[in-house]
Amino acid sequence: MKVINYIFIILFLGIYGLINFYIGLRAYKALSYLSISNGILYWGFFVILASSTFVVRIFDNKFRGKFFYIFELISNYWLAILVYSLIILLFYDIIGIVAKIFGLNEFWINPKFMILRLLVSTCVLILIFIYGNMNAKDIVISEYEIRTDKKLPKEELKIVLASDFHLGNIINERRLKIFINKVNEINPDIVLLAGDIIDENHEIFDRLEMDKLFKKLKVKYGIFACLGNHEYFRENTDEIKKSLEKGNIKVLRDEVVDIGDFLTIIGREDAVFNRFGGKRKSIDEFFKAVDKNRYIILLDHQPKEIDEAIHYGVDLQVSGHTHKGQFFPINLFTKRLFVNDYGHYAKGEYNLIVTSGFGTWGPPIRIGSRSEIVVIKLIQKQGI
Repeated sequence: MKVINYIFIILFLGIYGLINFYIGLRAYKALSYLSISNGILYWGFFVILASSTFVVRIFDNKFRGKFFYIFELISNYWLAILVYSLIILLFYDIIGIVAKIFGLNEFWINPKFMILRLLVSTCVLILIFIYGNMNAKDIVISEYEIRTDKKLPKEELKIVLASDFHLGNIINERRLKIFINKVNEINPDIVLLAGDIIDENHEIFDRLEMDKLFKKLKVKYGIFACLGNHEYFRENTDEIKKSLEKGNIKVLRDEVVDIGDFLTIIGREDAVFNRFGGKRKSIDEFFKAVDKNRYIILLDHQPKEIDEAIHYGVDLQVSGHTHKGQFFPINLFTKRLFVNDYGHYAKGEYNLIVTSGFGTWGPPIRIGSRSEIVVIKLIQKQGI
């Protein structure tokens, strides 16, 4: 790994540790009003929760069974607990400042009222997670129509787009079966998978034989994929590619494939490839050998370098990565980080479609976003 990766890890751990300590300290003070004040037991339990997300990633293929599944599920929810606990505590801090200004501080810090706040906060978190989990499990089919002057083999070409499955112990073969069944009902001509198909560990994918499920997809021209940032983190991209290709998925790593005489698909390495000792090709390098008379699809996990794609004549770019924020308030950041963090963006003949993803990363919840399968109807204009 490059030095910048180590710097990022150190910064992340520092911020993560501070947030955990702040929330842990506030919760400990609140619990003390309930006469629960065994510091050693409390902080021991809290450290286990705070470190669980890292423990799971170290031992995710060494331990199996229901106990480890539950432990991993708790570790994933812990990230959401941190986010929403921080929001609630900051909200309480603001009210506390206002209470001081208006002489209501004695009421605000009353032990009984503090216990009430703790109970209300716990109930709010539980309701958020129940709703978020139900919403994440509910899959929507999003449809887009794109018209082109370029030659197609028939009047309408049906393309299925999906990304960000994060397949592993949590988003597992049961969830993947739902995807396979829904896509087969759509009966697509082409399936495009825009990265983060496997959540880092290909060994879980292999053990659960998810490749056999992908083989059940009924598609005319094939399944094509690019890799996402999570598929680079363990520097095992070659193994991940082999696992996916056992499922009849053609993984394109800075590669070009032609379909008939009408379509070209360019699959890019993800932008993080450069951080792991690689160097992904620039868009102009692909276009030295691409026939612009064909319809050109760019498969790129992150919706970046849009101006370059427009300049060189990409007809359709499909991306994922953003999850549309997955859960509030992260969606507020993705809207500012990307020109288009979700849906259809068009400029001239260029089209960009960003999907919110089929699965989830971390906590299996969605608030302000939906789990989706995208259907793109590529329609040839009349009179060609």
